[in-house]
Amino acid sequence: MSDLFTFNTYGRQPLKEQVTPHKLSLLVLIHKYQLLRGKIPDEDIEDVVYFTEKEQRDFMLTLLELLQGSDIELKELRMKLQGIIKPALFDAFFEKLKEIHDDGLPTVREFFNSIINLVFSDSNETIEAVISKNSVVGFFIRRMLLAYNKLSFSQVIRFLEKNKYYYELYFPNIEPETDLGKSLTDSVMSLSGAGAPLTKSCLAQTFEGLQISDSGVGGFYSQKQAEYFIAQQALLLHQNENKALSPSKLQEKILDILKSNKDLAEAHFLSYLNSLRVKEYCTAVHNLYHYYDRNSKLTGTESTSTSKDKEELTRRYAALNLAALHFRFGHHGEAMASLIEAIHIAQEANDNICLQHALSWLQRFGEQGVAAMSHLIEKSIAKSEDLALPYLTSLGVQVLARHNAFVFNKPANVFQYLQYSDSLNCENFLSGMVHISYTQKASLWHIFGKSELSTMCSLLVLSLDNLESGISHNTELSCIALCNLAQKHAERGQYQIATDLLNHAKLRFPVNSQYSHHWMNYEQQITFDKMLYNRKFNLAEQAVVNLRVVDEQEAKLRNALLLCERGETTSAYKQLNDLLEACNNQTIDGQDLHFQCRVLMAMSQLCMNTGNHTTGLNHILDCITKAKSHHMSYFVAIASIQLAFIQKYMLTILTHGSLYDQARTLYCYCRCRVANINNKIEDQRNSVLLSGISMMDTVIDLFKRVEAQQRVKDCIYYQARLYNDIGNLAERNKCAFQFKQLDQQYPTLSRMTINAF
Repeated sequence: MSDLFTFNTYGRQPLKEQVTPHKLSLLVLIHKYQLLRGKIPDEDIEDVVYFTEKEQRDFMLTLLELLQGSDIELKELRMKLQGIIKPALFDAFFEKLKEIHDDGLPTVREFFNSIINLVFSDSNETIEAVISKNSVVGFFIRRMLLAYNKLSFSQVIRFLEKNKYYYELYFPNIEPETDLGKSLTDSVMSLSGAGAPLTKSCLAQTFEGLQISDSGVGGFYSQKQAEYFIAQQALLLHQNENKALSPSKLQEKILDILKSNKDLAEAHFLSYLNSLRVKEYCTAVHNLYHYYDRNSKLTGTESTSTSKDKEELTRRYAALNLAALHFRFGHHGEAMASLIEAIHIAQEANDNICLQHALSWLQRFGEQGVAAMSHLIEKSIAKSEDLALPYLTSLGVQVLARHNAFVFNKPANVFQYLQYSDSLNCENFLSGMVHISYTQKASLWHIFGKSELSTMCSLLVLSLDNLESGISHNTELSCIALCNLAQKHAERGQYQIATDLLNHAKLRFPVNSQYSHHWMNYEQQITFDKMLYNRKFNLAEQAVVNLRVVDEQEAKLRNALLLCERGETTSAYKQLNDLLEACNNQTIDGQDLHFQCRVLMAMSQLCMNTGNHTTGLNHILDCITKAKSHHMSYFVAIASIQLAFIQKYMLTILTHGSLYDQARTLYCYCRCRVANINNKIEDQRNSVLLSGISMMDTVIDLFKRVEAQQRVKDCIYYQARLYNDIGNLAERNKCAFQFKQLDQQYPTLSRMTINAF
């Protein structure tokens, strides 16, 4: 597939350049700059102005930006130049613009005659050219000279009137001349009536077709300017959407481009990308069709065979992109139909590269986690290597690693594939694939139960040197990494740090960006956990309502957990059972399996708390079986603790678990040790009880850090019993007083929550 940012005109003739007031201003700026530097002899210049190397560089960079951009109003031009150029140049520039406005045609004619010497030597070679005619500025000056010399008399008059309007928009106190009838064409005169004076509003109507309106001067884009703008915005949408123009402003610019370049197909493709940002399906399809329709039309100027080949190329990539569009919006049937069409056309044309792209999409469309898919991915990787397509090869290796993670492969084998992908990325400088690799590693380590390694990979995503073409990567992967770090800090009770990370994500990915749903999801999950631990059920319920907008399945699970805490067992059981049935009826990939294990654990906890241990035992054993088969070590550990405490799993939970799970594990461990002292002698018994009291202090501190006040109350109650067993009545009474205070703030609503694991 051709590079998105490389444009091929297919023999299209470049559009005619136009002299506009903005470009005249740039010519004046260049001319005055050379005059003040003493490069052009002029009797009016008394003292040469010295420009430092930094000032020259800043001026050239600003000028390059202005040459590549579209036409702008004089007010905006002044803002760009202020603080960049010297005051002497600034004043001389505006004085010349005022002179052109006041004197009109003689000054303009004289000015264009004078700038010839900037790029051409005179006939006697007594005056040498100041600017190379092959440089960027040299090309610009030559194009402007050619465009001006081609103007007819009436076109020159219209250009002068546009220039007056351009200048007067910045200086509204200047009244335009009222008697303009002698200098305008008949069509212009007819707008105000025969012999009637032309006002500014009339001028605005007159030059509406020339991109002039009351609100300002619209931009004329030459073909080169349009292609540069499209490439720049497309790159920003790909790497850092926040730096690109807003969807509405970008669409306005695209419409301006199409006014000047009606057959520029790439403008429609940029509009297609812009529509995807705001998930506008109809507009996206419309622009995608327009892009490929215009590409087809452009082939008509070439020979018959070449034209037919390019038309076929356009058709197959159009079908391929249409398949991707349908898949993005969840239209799987339409996506598969378009993909099959692209494959058939590519097979007829023997286009192996297009077939490889189609095969990559076929992996996404197909059923995940089955043996046939593994064979398809391996075949795609091998063919991509033969065709020297490193991007598709690396992507295929990462897809295969993800696939193997959920078909009973060991983690070591999975990460071996990712290591091979990393080497391909480094060899071929695929910086985007490096970010994808580390993000996938973070996700896989999280599923395998190694939270510390998951955190490390997320930090690597954010700390990679991600500058490309002067633009930093600020993609969906960065948002996911920030959210993952926020979640890990929240699990450790560091809610303020988690909030700071989410606030940073909000700045980098505003609400109207296409990736904002990630931080919205995590923000509500963290808020729910904190409010549930704090027994603030109303706020937890509001978090569930907010979460339902971005992740309905997660919201249902959280709502069931809330109902459990409230003691509404019947409703909670119904919701968990519905979720469990939905999981069993779906094609289970890794993420669904992770969710299913959480549902099974919640269902088991509910059954055990309501005295239905037999049913709860079946659910927890099912969870352990699924977790073991897919190497989810943390799920195995926490589920085994819930089933029956086994000491060998403590290290896993205390190393990788959240503070809440660590506290629950230590609480269970303490109770098991105390329950096992019946046959011990008195000294050993007291030693175990004192050790248990000390351990309960740690448990209470952990629960307090995550603000799980109901659990703190349970632990204080149990600690009071331990003090009572050793005969320390003062400490027992102190615990009883603390329990009473907490019970008043967080009353027990159901016996389910008493001493619950």
